[in-house]
Amino acid sequence: MKDSKISTIIWNILLVICAILMLLPIFWMLVTSLKPAEEVYLSPLQILPNKWQPFNYIELFLQPGAPLVRWFWNSVFLAIVTTILVVFISALTAFAFARLQFPFRDHLFFIIVAAMVVPGQVTLVPVYIILQKLRWIDTYYALIIPSLASPFGVFLLRQFFLNMPSEIEEAARIDGCGDFRIFVQIILPLARPALTTLAIFTALGSWNGFFWPLIVTNSLNMRTLPIGLAILNGQWWSEQHLLMAAGFTCGFPIFILYLLFENQIEKGVTAMSFR
Repeated sequence: MKDSKISTIIWNILLVICAILMLLPIFWMLVTSLKPAEEVYLSPLQILPNKWQPFNYIELFLQPGAPLVRWFWNSVFLAIVTTILVVFISALTAFAFARLQFPFRDHLFFIIVAAMVVPGQVTLVPVYIILQKLRWIDTYYALIIPSLASPFGVFLLRQFFLNMPSEIEEAARIDGCGDFRIFVQIILPLARPALTTLAIFTALGSWNGFFWPLIVTNSLNMRTLPIGLAILNGQWWSEQHLLMAAGFTCGFPIFILYLLFENQIEKGVTAMSFR
């Protein structure tokens, strides 16, 4: 009994240390973003500012030549639209592969799973040429449409749908429900943890996306927030308080999103077993 208590205490201490090490950069970013410019480079290093300056965030959004509001809106819009469409399309596809019977179902699913191991750089050139032919470069279409096919989302939701009891579906069919009604009224409500998990992963990927938006956007107003931060890093290398405020602004929405749906994510991950 004593050995188990000691091991529990040791593990808790290690977890606390790991948590502190991971939260330390976030804390430093927040504190630096609230410092006046003259206190950033003080020697010796000073952790907390003598004068708190939350107006750095207002100054950040008022900088000329840096449409941060537009970049923030682009990232929010892309994250919301992409997440909704990816979750809906992936759920429809996963339902078909998990609950319906049709020719070559398992073979097609194997192709989808195989697509997960193909790097995005392999399809970059052909997808870009297609978008160029469609005249979608530097538009929201180029930022949203290519990301809607999500093999990971299909795989994730299919594993969850396979674990649902078939008796519920059979009872609904006896009552006269069709496939789409079963999908909307029965499958989706029961799959809320898995849908939330996929939504968080998709929103996080869209929000942090850098390489693809950099390739398919040209104008300053079509840039997203991560690209905007890279631009500001080149222009404001000496304005560390503003750069830290911009970095915290970029990461804060995702952090809040994760805190709000943490339980749903854990339920979605733990409820899936691979079949």
